[in-house]
Amino acid sequence: MSENPRLVLGSPLFMKKNPRSTKKRSPSQSPRGRKKPPARSKKSPSPRSKNKSPRPRLRKVPIPISPGNHPFTLPSFLPPKPTFVPPPFEFLGDLPESYGTRRLFLTARDPHTLFAYWDFSRQQIQEAEKEASDGRVYLRIFVPGQEQVHQIHVTPGSREWFFPTHRPGTHFQAELGYYQTSGSFHPIAATPTILTPPDAPSSNHQIQFVTIPFHYSFRQLWDLIRNHLLPGEALAQALARLQLTGHPFPFSYAIRRWVSSQLTEKIFFYLSGDFLRHRNFGSFAMTELLRRRIETCPKPGSSHLHGTSPGNPPPAS
Repeated sequence: MSENPRLVLGSPLFMKKNPRSTKKRSPSQSPRGRKKPPARSKKSPSPRSKNKSPRPRLRKVPIPISPGNHPFTLPSFLPPKPTFVPPPFEFLGDLPESYGTRRLFLTARDPHTLFAYWDFSRQQIQEAEKEASDGRVYLRIFVPGQEQVHQIHVTPGSREWFFPTHRPGTHFQAELGYYQTSGSFHPIAATPTILTPPDAPSSNHQIQFVTIPFHYSFRQLWDLIRNHLLPGEALAQALARLQLTGHPFPFSYAIRRWVSSQLTEKIFFYLSGDFLRHRNFGSFAMTELLRRRIETCPKPGSSHLHGTSPGNPPPAS
């Protein structure tokens, strides 16, 4: 054996040094050997860049908002709307088309027009149509004991009708029914006889006055005259009759006398043309007309009073 120790390959004495490992890494290099980009120098903004701002871009589609992303809602600052609660009687339901009472009503709207109303359901009218010879129900207006004035065909949906008669002061009657195969009219409803009002002033020219004190109730007035009432007499009529005879009352009243028909004729003659032109006006208009006429009459003591009549000018001197 030699004196020199055995040299084994791979020992640290015989390993070569890697030249890359001996080089020191510069601080600018990355651990992987990449160089960092040089730092840009900060430039001061130019005056033009300060004035110019980028224009905002408008979205063509709005941003969807989900209630789940916004659990907190802002309270409304508007006053709360008052809630209207209808009363319970407002929920009674709709009125029926007809009550089916089978009643017929006739009245005079004015001296020249009649108004008729009937309460028949659709089923009742249809049942009457089945019994009719021609399948129709009619409403006819006639003068009792004389002639028929109107006749109309009643459909299941009709309820009322106006009839021009142009007959003031005439009695009328209405019937609702159908014609049988024999030709006779079978009424299913009828009205009592009614009278149209006259188209002229009333022939009763009597005027009656009564004093009714406002500080007395109707009960107190009734207690005062209850023992003096006549059968079927109203309170105002009894007061007027007792005041006309001078009955003692605990209140003052003016004793009025009946205006005779002769005096009433003179008043109507005094009104003359104005009354004929305004014969349909009320008592207030008549009072105003009389007041204007009285103001134009000569006053007592006037030289024009003698030899003149009310409303006529004095003769020329």
